[in-house]
Amino acid sequence: MRKGQLKGQLKRHFLKEEILKLAPSIRPSSRKKVKGPKFLLPKIKVKIIGIGGGGSSIVSEIAEKVGKADFIVADTDQQAMERANKKTIHFQFGQEMTQGLGTGMKPELGLKAADGAKEKIKELLQGTDFCILISSLGGGTGSGAPPVFAEISRELKNITLGIFTLPFEFEGKKKMDIARLSLEKLKPNLNISIVIPNEKIFQIAAQKTPFKEALLIINEFLANNLKGLFGLIYSPGLINIDFACLKTALEGKGNLAYLNTVEVQTSDQQVEELVRKVLSCPLYPYSPKEVSKILFNIDGGSNLSLDGLEKIGKCISEAIGPKAEISFKVTQNIKDKIKITLLAIGCKWDEWEKETAKKQILIQEKPKKKAKKKLSRLPEIKPPEATQIPLEESKKVEIKVRRDALEVQKAIKEEEKKILAKERKWEIPSFLRRKPSQFEEKSKVQ
Repeated sequence: MRKGQLKGQLKRHFLKEEILKLAPSIRPSSRKKVKGPKFLLPKIKVKIIGIGGGGSSIVSEIAEKVGKADFIVADTDQQAMERANKKTIHFQFGQEMTQGLGTGMKPELGLKAADGAKEKIKELLQGTDFCILISSLGGGTGSGAPPVFAEISRELKNITLGIFTLPFEFEGKKKMDIARLSLEKLKPNLNISIVIPNEKIFQIAAQKTPFKEALLIINEFLANNLKGLFGLIYSPGLINIDFACLKTALEGKGNLAYLNTVEVQTSDQQVEELVRKVLSCPLYPYSPKEVSKILFNIDGGSNLSLDGLEKIGKCISEAIGPKAEISFKVTQNIKDKIKITLLAIGCKWDEWEKETAKKQILIQEKPKKKAKKKLSRLPEIKPPEATQIPLEESKKVEIKVRRDALEVQKAIKEEEKKILAKERKWEIPSFLRRKPSQFEEKSKVQ
């Protein structure tokens, strides 16, 4: 939307407002009521599903603060389900595999548990227009099960948004690798995804803030943003965006998104500060600049001026870039304040993409390295040495000659000598021989 078009649209809106203010001065007899057919607006079915321990905890927290949706907690852990908010729908799965326990940081077990409950998950997501999956990636159920939920939601042709938190750095490399792999599996089945690293809490919370309160900051942030998003869908506006517009904007898959809601006191001088805040949330590791699509809602009091609206639109347009498709909505639900909810689609997270590319290269190289190692263990095959084949000695050929009697007798004597020589060699020693006196003494005794 160009600057001139935006300004013209806003002027037409305020001209309409001036006409409506003058309407009461017209005589009642001159105003005719025209009766027409009544059209019922279709009810948008929204389901917000927290998967795993972390996702269920977030949904339990925001269910108290956000309306206009069904809140569901999905987990394998029976104890965690019992601790969940009573206002949420409890969906337990994988009992046969986990016996009602968690998955012990084994995403493959979480995946199997969700695979075994595909029909139940399909029934759960049936008849949904807008499905929001929330999970804390890095664990077992929270990393293994969401890809199954996302796949089924896409098969049912639901608009699907994923909101995910990443582990703290001190939780270790293994957890981050599990989270990274899960997110890459999720992207093809999500229209858009929002990613918030837990590490970003340290940038907005004081060092002495209790850990539980620090986690509540993210829950509060998500609750506020979801309320703003639902306002974008549901609230009637002077300039309107409905669910059909949102559905068109969210077409596609695997897009990274930025959702932020900021509220300030009404003042034209604070407009630039308001826009700066809405475009630079410290919890996101990426910015909404150079995106493909922007939807934003300006919710302000009746005293919000045309100049203020133009400033907001101009500041957002200049910050985002000229290539983005911009759609906006104006509502008047709050007084003496201005609130902006902005949804940017098609964000780029260069650091994440580079790290993911490195991981994929390492995975591809691993089999090659293993093959090299196996080859190195094999014994070296030396070329055969030249060996000389010995020539066979000429066989001695014995020629039998007939001997006379003297020669035969001589040969017999020589054979006898050889036999006697052998007998002498094996002759019994003298000390072992029995003397005749010994035989005589034995005979006398008998």
